[in-house]
Order: sequence, then structure tokens, then C-alpha cells
Amino acid sequence: MSALSKGEDIISISSLEKSFANEQVLRGIDFTVKPGEFCVVVGPSGSGKSTLLKTIAGVVSFDNGSIRLDGENVDDVPVEDRNLGYVFQDFEERLFPHMTVGENVAFGLHQSDESFSEAEIDEKIDEVLDMLAIGETKNSKPSELSGGQQQRVELARQLVRECDVMLLDDPLADLDYKLQKRMELEMRRIHNSMGSTFVYVTHNQDQALKLADKLVVMNHGMIEQVGTPDEVYRRPETAFVGRFIGDSNPLLGTVRETTATHTVVDTPQGDVVAEAHNGPFPDGTETMVLIRPENITIGNEAATKENTFAATVVGRTYTGEETEFSVSIGEDTEEFQIVVTGNVPLEAIGDQTTIGWDATDAIAYDTLSVVDTVTVDDLMEV
Repeated sequence: MSALSKGEDIISISSLEKSFANEQVLRGIDFTVKPGEFCVVVGPSGSGKSTLLKTIAGVVSFDNGSIRLDGENVDDVPVEDRNLGYVFQDFEERLFPHMTVGENVAFGLHQSDESFSEAEIDEKIDEVLDMLAIGETKNSKPSELSGGQQQRVELARQLVRECDVMLLDDPLADLDYKLQKRMELEMRRIHNSMGSTFVYVTHNQDQALKLADKLVVMNHGMIEQVGTPDEVYRRPETAFVGRFIGDSNPLLGTVRETTATHTVVDTPQGDVVAEAHNGPFPDGTETMVLIRPENITIGNEAATKENTFAATVVGRTYTGEETEFSVSIGEDTEEFQIVVTGNVPLEAIGDQTTIGWDATDAIAYDTLSVVDTVTVDDLMEV
């Protein structure tokens, strides 16, 4: 691929559709990726993320739409001519069992258009294996490795090629918690040092927020929202996005009154003043109000907020960085989650307390999802 300016798109996907048998797995997919971006495609299992990645790679054909790489239509370009690095989800099947780890990684270099001396190949192998914390496996066979180690070997085999575009299908999924956290930092460092464009698929929302320059949120084969992590987290376009990305507390109700700046929602817990997303809404509109746990105040200071409720503490957990509270604000209601920084010396389990939040910290939605089959019950379970 030729070098692009930062103003151009290195990947452009338009109206992409794909069906398997009677199931449509991609429906009208539209988004672009600029050179050097770390684009994360996130969504629940079965949302079409891996299929989307395979269509970009050319592994899977599509029914309608178009894919452009480097400004060129690649609908008829075979996989081997797209010059993409691709880490598959079924990585175990991609490694050559008769080769050592070093030989498997060297195979990635042999796929490159460049010619390297044996000394250069050996140096590159050592560098990428050390970077992925598997340097000691260089002379081992894949069968001697754990699943997480095998996954990193396949990642090494692709990274060592230094392609302009890297497609990564949940490459950290099989790692233990501590190694996954370490590798998240490494993935950002690798991306920055390579300068390549990464398209990274995951169902891990926390990982998506940490890694992405651009987030593409998918659901049932459709795109719910495209934006920066901050945009997606702070201003979700649909209630689904607000429920799926990060934690949120939902309240269901009906619009009772709308002012110039806010809407008043009648809920079983009482009136809630909120911002109407893409509002104002007509009176009587059924809506879901979402409030992030970190935006809720607990204790005496809650009385100064625009929305205040009496609550009972039913759970309290100190995580080392934060204290998480679960409170009940009414009979037969979902428990509210509250997050406070630090180990705060207040509110034991069973205490009666007050919780509160400002209107700007609550967003009311009249649109649950871009997918018309998504129900309120679905979102309450997210």
C-alpha cells in the first residue's frame, strides 16, 4: 500500500451487507478509518464483529456494498494481495505444529515483500517475542505452549510483518487478567511504534475504551455509534450504547414535562430531571433514563443535587482504588450502583442514606437502539 496523508481514509466501508443462509449478520455497515488510527470494533457476541473483520481481509465475501483500502476498491482483490496483517480468533489452527515458535514467526517475515538476511530475521524474531513476553518459547513447538502463549505467537507472526493495516480479532481474549492488563499497555505501545492502522475487535468494553482512538459499537449486525471513547461513553447515541459501554443505572418512565433545557420523567421512584437526548420529547413519551455510577453522590452532599432520593445501602465493596455501593431506592426496583473514589468512611450496609445527581448527569432516551427488535427487557439485562 502506498503512504496516505492523515486526511485520507485508509479503510472505507459503505453499505456493507452479508448473510449466511437465512441470517443477515451485517446490515448497512458504514464507517471509515484514517491512517494510523487505532479503531476498535466492540459489541456483544453475535453482533457481526468478526464477520466484518473477515470481509475487510477478504476471507469472507459480502453480498452488497463496497470496501476500499488505500482509496482502491478491493471487492475482487484476493486475500494475499491485500497486504494486511490478520490475527484470527481461531489462532490455534493458524500455527504450524511442526515448526518452532521462532520458525512460525519467521514465516510471517517470509510473507513480506522485503528480503531479510538470516541475522535480520533472527533479530526481529527476538525483538517481537520479547515484546510479547514469550521470548523463552522461541525453540518450543506450539503444542508445548498454553493457549495464551499460542495466541501471542500468532500475534507476533503478524506484527513482525509491519503491515500498513493490522486486523486483530480479540487477540488478548485467552490471557489471564494480569497479563491481559500488561498486554493492553503493550498494544498501545506497539501501535504507536509501528505507526500502522489497527482495526481491533473485542467484546470487552473496558479494553475498548482504553485502546481506541475510534470506537465502532455494533449490535445485531448494525452500527449503533461511531466516535471517540469519550464521545461514546459520555454521550451515547442510543440507550443500548449507554448500557453496553461502561456501567449505567437505568430508570424507566414517561415524560411529564419539558422545559427549555431539561425534561421531567415520571418514574416509579419519583420524578427525575434529565437531559433529553436529541429532545425535547412530547409529553407522554416513554423513555429510559441512564445515570453513570460515578456521577451519583451518596451521603449528606447528595441533598444539594437536582435529583435526590432516600436509599438503603445493600452492598459495599472496596476495590483498592474505589468504593462501590449498591443501594435500593424503592421496593422491587433494580439496585443502583454508585462509585466513589478511594476508601470512603461512610455508609455501611443497612444504613439509610441519601443519593443524588444533577440533571446534566442523567440522559433520557426515546430510542432504545438502531435495531428495532431490541426491547426494554433486553437493555435491563445488559
